[in-house]
Amino acid sequence: MAKPMTNVRELLARRSWRWAAVVGLLVAIFVLRLVFSQPVIGVGFLYLLPVLAGGLWFGRSGGVGVGVAAAGLYVLGNAIDAHAYLLTAALLRLAVFCSVGYAFAVVAEREHGLWRRLRRQEDELAELRALRAALVPPGIPDRPAIDLATCFVPAQERVAGDFFFVGEGPNDATVVVVGDVVGKGLEAPRRAAFVRAALAAYAPHDDDPCRLLELANTALVERAGTSEEFVTAACMVYRPADRSMTWALAGHPAPILLDEGRGLNGIGPGLPLGVNDSVDCDSAEHRLAQGDGVLLFTDGLLEARRHSPGGSVGAPDRESSPLELFGSERIVAVLSEHRGEEPGEVVRALRAAAERFTGGGLADDLCMVAVRAR
Repeated sequence: MAKPMTNVRELLARRSWRWAAVVGLLVAIFVLRLVFSQPVIGVGFLYLLPVLAGGLWFGRSGGVGVGVAAAGLYVLGNAIDAHAYLLTAALLRLAVFCSVGYAFAVVAEREHGLWRRLRRQEDELAELRALRAALVPPGIPDRPAIDLATCFVPAQERVAGDFFFVGEGPNDATVVVVGDVVGKGLEAPRRAAFVRAALAAYAPHDDDPCRLLELANTALVERAGTSEEFVTAACMVYRPADRSMTWALAGHPAPILLDEGRGLNGIGPGLPLGVNDSVDCDSAEHRLAQGDGVLLFTDGLLEARRHSPGGSVGAPDRESSPLELFGSERIVAVLSEHRGEEPGEVVRALRAAAERFTGGGLADDLCMVAVRAR
């Protein structure tokens, strides 16, 4: 409560000294006008100084109000002076002062609005950079008995919320999560960062992927309630002791075997995070022999798209041509071509293939984690 009161006091103090400055200028110019028995050329237009200050500091009404006061003092100075009082000149000064005060206030308000918008944009960009750094850490930890590689390519057309997490689970287990937030703007990476942080907090204490997704869902719903801006996620836990891999889904594409491209589709997709109090997911298990691996990815890989050149006859632009998706067949082809290679080589090949397919620009985030058992 103390901080808002301090802000109010500071605002009132600032307005007080500004009004004092405007009044002081008006009085000083009025006295200056009376000092000279003969009018000094330009003295009357010195009243524009407090008028401009009023418009800058107090808006349109302030500019007009100070303009009226300035015109009144000008008339009063001429009336007191021995010189003839000209009504036409007085009205002209009134119109000039009020118009200048109002016009300058409009310009000042517009400049202030642009400045505030620029500051908001700078703050949003700084927050976005921080969120990107949180969602895409510069390195991944070394984990027992597996090799890992990650890839994240941000979209060119919008701010999205893809993320991945690789962390330690109980008994040397490794937890891998890939997720995607449905939504745009800063809220998408904010939700992604929150879910990732929740998973990072729970992973060291639980090696059940379905349970981890349920805990993340509970945390998200408690924070923001249910929402249409949900989060999809695939969670995998690898246990080196018995080479078992367990996975669960929350409305996300299933992982695929790294060399075959075959999907691990033995379970239902579950509900995305944030749409209900429960994810209602199932889990399944698969054993990885030495050299076997899996790929977790977001739909930015499957749905990397380009405009097909075979659009309707006479199509004037790209908007009228149909979209062609990268699709699962191209993923399988790349994986087959790079069968048995290191995870880093595989994800680089998939990224390069997707970017060649789209012509270099991705309309959605591309996020992948490749895992191969040692």
